[in-house]
Amino acid sequence: MSPWIGALRPRTLPLALATIVLGTLLAADRGFFDATLLVLTALTATAYQILSNLSNDLGDGLRGADDRRAEGAEKRAVASGLITASSMRIAVGIATLVALLLTAATSWMGTRGLSPAFFILFVLLGIAAILSARGYTLGRFAYGYRGLGDLFVLFFFGPVGVAGSFFLQTQSWDWLMLLPGLSVGLFAAGVLNLNNMRDIETDRAAGKNTLAGKMGLSMARLYQLLLLFQGWLAATLFVLVQAPVTCSRSFLFAATLPLMAETAWKGWKARSPAEFDKLLKPLALQTVLFALLMGIGLLIDSNECSKPLF
Repeated sequence: MSPWIGALRPRTLPLALATIVLGTLLAADRGFFDATLLVLTALTATAYQILSNLSNDLGDGLRGADDRRAEGAEKRAVASGLITASSMRIAVGIATLVALLLTAATSWMGTRGLSPAFFILFVLLGIAAILSARGYTLGRFAYGYRGLGDLFVLFFFGPVGVAGSFFLQTQSWDWLMLLPGLSVGLFAAGVLNLNNMRDIETDRAAGKNTLAGKMGLSMARLYQLLLLFQGWLAATLFVLVQAPVTCSRSFLFAATLPLMAETAWKGWKARSPAEFDKLLKPLALQTVLFALLMGIGLLIDSNECSKPLF
């Protein structure tokens, strides 16, 4: 495999699309769908994730956090010498520029016809997402080394992605979209927590103070269960609360519950970095499936209360 393909970490990309898919399907449930805008928002979210992956590879490599990576954990390109730090800096710069251009294009497409203030707002949100993607391990603050990674993941992979993509499609705000946003964001934080439990000892040795490292492995296991439980609670509340608005009441997403329950159980029993590592991809894909089934379920359950899509 090319070192650059490995540095892009393709297995993380589907998770970046979960919020976009869910927000777009929820907009379609209200009768709004723009395929061009869907493509743009998906590309923008992918650009943010790629920027984050490259920046993390560079930042952890420069700080030495990857020099002690445990057996069973994925290898990083800069730390292993497969890609030089200078080359990675150039790649991060290019990814930043692409993300900025896509942010501007998506913001313009989704807010056309509205006040310019909305365009500016979404551009600023995009810039915040770009700074967040770069700042997890890069820069003086490097919030991933201060135990704040979970908060940023919850925010940008959750409410911002779902409510933002819903707004761009419908050009209207709905506070209810924060609930499904929280669901996906909490599951995404669960993926990060698994990653941090995998690296808990090596991160401590490198001075990387993740939330899992601060809590300790036992509390991090309980925290993982709490994240997943809250995600399901928010999803259930959303379906019940929004039903009077759309007359849609579908729990099709519950089909993913056995899968997530199995992943949660394996995470509870996991002891080695390799065991935690094997759970990262399944939980990420289960989150994507959850988003798809929630959106599709509500869409196909629509009736006369909803504006027809076509």
